[in-house]
Amino acid sequence: MFSKLCIRKPVTTIMVTLMVFIAGILSYFNLDQAMMPDMDLPIAVVATTYVGASPEEIETLISKPMEEGMGSIANVETITSYSAENMSMVLLQFVDGTDIDMAAVDMRDKLDQIEKTLPDGAQEPMVVKMDINAQPISLGVRAENLDLNSLHEMLEDNVVSRLERIEGVASVDLNGGITREIRVTIDPAKLAGYGLNTTTISNMLAAENMNLPSGSLSQGNTSVSIRTVGEFRTLQEIQNLPIPTSTGAVVHLSDVARVEEVEADRKGFSYINGDRGIMISVDKQSTANLVKVSNALKAEIEELQEDYPELEIFMLTDTAEYIEMSLANITETAFLAAVIAFFVLFLFLKNAVTSGIIAVSIPTSIMATFAMMYVTGINMNMISMGGVAIGIGMLVDNSVVVLDSIYGYYERGYTPAESAEYGAREVSMAITASTLTTVAVFVPLMMAGGTTGAMMSNLSLTIVYALVASVVVALTFVPMACALLMKKETKTIYWKSVKFLAFLDHWEAGIDLLSRKYEAVLKWALSHRKKTIFSVLIAFVLSLGCIPLAGMDFMASMDQGTANVTVELPNGTELDTTEETTLEVLYRLQEIPEVDMIYASVGTSQMSAGTNSSTITVNLVEKDERDRSTDEVCDEIEGLLGDIPGAEITVSASSSAMGSMGGTADVTMNIYGYDNQTLIDAEKDLVAYLEEVPGLSNVKGSTGETVPQAMINIDRGKASQYGITTSSVAGALATAISGSTATEYKVDGTEIDVVLRYDTEQINYLTDLNDLTVTSAMGTQVPLSNFATISMGETSTMITRENQKNYITINADAEGLSGGEAQKLVEEAMENYELPEGCHYEFGGMTEMMMETFGKLLVAMVVAVLLVYMIMASQFESLRYPFIVMFSMPLAITGAIFGLLITGNTITMPAMMGFVMLVGMVVNNGIVLVDYANQLMDRGMTCYDALTTAGPRRLRPILMTSASTILGLIPLAFATSEGCNQRIAMGTAVVGGMLISTLMTMYIVPAIYSYISTNRRLTPVLSKNEEDETTPTTTHN
Repeated sequence: MFSKLCIRKPVTTIMVTLMVFIAGILSYFNLDQAMMPDMDLPIAVVATTYVGASPEEIETLISKPMEEGMGSIANVETITSYSAENMSMVLLQFVDGTDIDMAAVDMRDKLDQIEKTLPDGAQEPMVVKMDINAQPISLGVRAENLDLNSLHEMLEDNVVSRLERIEGVASVDLNGGITREIRVTIDPAKLAGYGLNTTTISNMLAAENMNLPSGSLSQGNTSVSIRTVGEFRTLQEIQNLPIPTSTGAVVHLSDVARVEEVEADRKGFSYINGDRGIMISVDKQSTANLVKVSNALKAEIEELQEDYPELEIFMLTDTAEYIEMSLANITETAFLAAVIAFFVLFLFLKNAVTSGIIAVSIPTSIMATFAMMYVTGINMNMISMGGVAIGIGMLVDNSVVVLDSIYGYYERGYTPAESAEYGAREVSMAITASTLTTVAVFVPLMMAGGTTGAMMSNLSLTIVYALVASVVVALTFVPMACALLMKKETKTIYWKSVKFLAFLDHWEAGIDLLSRKYEAVLKWALSHRKKTIFSVLIAFVLSLGCIPLAGMDFMASMDQGTANVTVELPNGTELDTTEETTLEVLYRLQEIPEVDMIYASVGTSQMSAGTNSSTITVNLVEKDERDRSTDEVCDEIEGLLGDIPGAEITVSASSSAMGSMGGTADVTMNIYGYDNQTLIDAEKDLVAYLEEVPGLSNVKGSTGETVPQAMINIDRGKASQYGITTSSVAGALATAISGSTATEYKVDGTEIDVVLRYDTEQINYLTDLNDLTVTSAMGTQVPLSNFATISMGETSTMITRENQKNYITINADAEGLSGGEAQKLVEEAMENYELPEGCHYEFGGMTEMMMETFGKLLVAMVVAVLLVYMIMASQFESLRYPFIVMFSMPLAITGAIFGLLITGNTITMPAMMGFVMLVGMVVNNGIVLVDYANQLMDRGMTCYDALTTAGPRRLRPILMTSASTILGLIPLAFATSEGCNQRIAMGTAVVGGMLISTLMTMYIVPAIYSYISTNRRLTPVLSKNEEDETTPTTTHN
């Protein structure tokens, strides 16, 4: 009906097509760009800082109360806590489908209750939702004529505010600079002489340094607000602060302490290309688009460098650039696939009109796909654009089916308009049904759930959009174009009229020869049906046996051109020593020829600041400018840094997408138990055991080395004689060693901490603590040694718990092995190892994600097979014929596995998605054969004659549609540019499956058909054509 209407209203059809085209172009340029799809991860984190607390104290005082309180929130699936020095992080994973925004509200309500039970020194907990596209943008700044202090002030005063004004920027933080503080250095002897203590001084500073509203008064007709102003405005005000003593006298702060503005203690350093600098971390708003924010940031940086020429500003980490390059490469791949498909059809059809119609139908379908992506809120990411690239190889087939049918009528003498109407009507149900078999396989993918389900849904929807658009274009635009453009004289315009393409005569002869050879082999297969079927089954079984050879991984690594180097020195190492080691690493890294930029952060780790560690990031030149992959460069870096004494150095390639969600190790194993010390002891023994297993390397435990810890043991009896409490001792120690912040002093809009501490020169060693004095209840100063002793011990660096059960994590690499093989190797090793009583192990990280995702994909494949069967049964009105066609499915899996094995790709999540896609794609060649064979038998042919006639007659259209699909996917399967890694395995699997299935279906389907229905007239599959001779048609792949 639609075809007839479009033929009769060509102008309207052309205008609608143009509107779709324009809508697609506008959508393309307005679609947001991102690395991964927009999706709400069902994960939220509660982070709490408690400075000075050990991991054990953090676990007892913060993490456990958090776990118990958060456990009552609805839909919580897993609660994991990480307790490190100064920091608690509690991660809540909710069941799939939970509204994470509402869950975050519930978490904040629950925190209001929990906060009351937390220690006084603990900061307010923060709730953070996980965002897969929330990678911060890092900038590096250095200036030759400015010291770090001046540089830090310039950035705070002039740069940070400008960056914060950029639309989409949430926060801007500076790292690595020198900060200032007002240091109040207490003289303990003078303090004791006046009967004062540090608590009194701290409280006075805080109470005096504030401006407070005091109401309002009426003055005439005007209301005047009253404010009490007391904030410190000068350093001298702080020095002259009056402090009353117990005797009623008043002393000034300068009488008992030295007050000065100094540099704060350094907690870390930043190096940019070998020079000290400052790093700027820019976080985007959750709803902002990373690429747009990045582009605006680059424009602002150009203006900043013009305004402040003394600054050198570098973009250190910019995922947006990688996203843009990846999407540009996918677009290029898609365009190349469309060109290949066009020329394949040109080669087969040899007609300028049909090729021109195809040339228009391809971009029209693509533009319609972009329009539907925009309407449904799907952004341009590497998953969705991969779906577009895959869809291009498939969407031309519907137009080919309609064209083939129309030309069949046209060559029998019908007018162009009649040919277009009858030809489109004849195949409309066929292409709709065959497209449904392909669309059906994506339904279970979209319903898989979870993070990977959201990704698969993104891919599935874009392919479905492309297929739906191709059906609409094939049934509307193509018949209209044929009715307008077909003329008697044009149907015989072949390429051979062009001299330089006369070789097409040889091509035609080759196709005829192939058809004759195929007919001969088909007759042999029909005469040896059991051998044919048996040989195919053997090939399928052998392919399943090749799965261990191909290996299994969750995701392919993404070559983003970034190498991460982690330097770990023994716990307790001073910052200066760590800096020296880091400088040695930076010097050696200069030997790498592919290096574009190197930057380092010294004295930082994931959970808290640590003076014994540093992280170095190596940005490589663009992929097309280097001969080696990032992994190969990482191997050389390991060799260069392997002999640095005392340092444990880890080198890995960066991957900011799904590959990093479960960790970078090849295999991750969690050991669960109820006693943390038992787990720590088990970790040491298990790491040593696994290090001896051949094939495993870089075996590490999550607790790592223990940290030395000095414990102050108070004799409560003696302390009570002086009226001294544990709290007062802890406060005195904190002030003496690290200082305590009493208040903040504002200078030119910048807040500077006012820190109380003892003279650092008087406390350098543990023995100096014995002479530290604590103010008694009577106001006297009592040496610590009078009521306490000091002992040495050790503590773990981090305590981890899951669902209120302690656990440790063991990570290991298995070079040359896939994730599945690495897991099997560890399982075999654990069979001969006995864990302590009450402990058990489970695989986690990437291994856990891989097994969970592959399980979902296997279920999706089974559901897809059932849906395809149901659609074919409805199409054939038979329960037997779908089984004949479905024998092409195992052939496709065989081809996919062999394709991955030959090309050296492992079976990854995208490859498994390719397997599921093949289920719906490969059945269509079988449908073509069975459909036509049924029609011939309806006319009275025997089964043997029908099959030997249907096979050769359907060979050309099957080759044409299969070749357009296979060759259209070749650029995807063999791409080498940025962002291609995740799609190569999928493209390879689909190409291999389609190739083997196309070749073998031409023999196995007729053999099974003959075996089941020899010499019996079958029920017709599709409506019989009213013509005496049915025109050969193809169907969608």
